[in-house]
Amino acid sequence: MESVYLKTLVEVVKAGNISKAADILCVTQPAVSRRIKFIEEQYGYPLLDRSGQTLTLTNAGKLVFEKAEKLLEIERELLSGLKSMRENKSISFICTPTFGIVHLPTVMREFMMEYKDLADLSFMFDTPGNIIEELRDGMYDLAVMEHCECFDFSDLTTVALPGDDMIFASSPTLAVPSGITAPDDLFAQNIFVRKEGCCSRTLLEGNLRAIGRELSDFKSFVVIDDLHMILQVTREGQGVSFLSRELVQEQLDTGLLCEHRIDGFRHHRNRTMIIHGDRQQQNSPLNYFITILSKHFDLPISC
Repeated sequence: MESVYLKTLVEVVKAGNISKAADILCVTQPAVSRRIKFIEEQYGYPLLDRSGQTLTLTNAGKLVFEKAEKLLEIERELLSGLKSMRENKSISFICTPTFGIVHLPTVMREFMMEYKDLADLSFMFDTPGNIIEELRDGMYDLAVMEHCECFDFSDLTTVALPGDDMIFASSPTLAVPSGITAPDDLFAQNIFVRKEGCCSRTLLEGNLRAIGRELSDFKSFVVIDDLHMILQVTREGQGVSFLSRELVQEQLDTGLLCEHRIDGFRHHRNRTMIIHGDRQQQNSPLNYFITILSKHFDLPISC
């Protein structure tokens, strides 16, 4: 069983309800409920007593919860131990997909041209909530992520980077009015969205709730966990999407896509560089990579 299910159970028990656990895990309440149901079906026992105002563990749940905490602690120790075995000349970097597509190729090319003496270099994509958790578990040295939530960074070293704007994009063939667009003009279309937990979807769903709407108000919504594929089907005129403006800037400039905004929506999101504190060594590959990132965004190198 994937550890994410055990982590979900532990957070639900600690929070006392599914709503708070969903906020902590940066996923929706239905996603948390599905994970709990999956565990219960796997083990063949109800794990939570749902009869009261606060969720409590059944006898079977107490056993699973106790073992889950031990397994998760073993996993953290294992990951930390494996990471400490790596050579000093290595970097493990994780980011959200938008940064990975728009900015990472340029940063990586400059880094590889200037810093050739490197034993190990790994890059991964993930959602903001998972990135924070994996950094705290010591799985990565450095991260860059776009996010709309207010995460607790108090135990991490962070640098604020220039933010990013999210827009609706569509093919001109759909004839949706550009600029500030009436919501119903967009709701008449299919919409392509990322999986739960991704910043773009979290921001979109939050905006929709603020105006009393939801994803189901669109003609249909299709989940595609691949930004390149979302771009392709959007350019083909199969529907609209809610994407980073940086990601589609070239298509907007050339007229392949049209930009739409909804009055009252929050379209801006933050971008943060996060450094795993115990990896800040003078003249290390990590510090050099941070320098390249800083130059890329025209930030003071001292950061």
